[in-house]
Amino acid sequence: MTEDDWTPRRELALPNELLHKIVLLVITESVHTICLSTEDTTWEKNIMDTLYQVSPAFKAISGELAAKAFDIPKSIREDDEKWVQVD
Repeated sequence: MTEDDWTPRRELALPNELLHKIVLLVITESVHTICLSTEDTTWEKNIMDTLYQVSPAFKAISGELAAKAFDIPKSIREDDEKWVQVD
């Protein structure tokens, strides 16, 4: 068996609560850094694109947390293809 053949088992998936906590901490730290740092914050400014590329779960959670944090109305989110609704 090679490394390319490895497929994660379902029971190894992180619980949703932990996924939410990870994404929330990353977004929080990024916003904090952008607001206070005098250094280059390019990575932090692109955090949503980075999280979207991690996995479908990170994409959904990131969009939902950002919408709640910045009070983005649902009508705007439905018009934007980047937003993913989490039920």
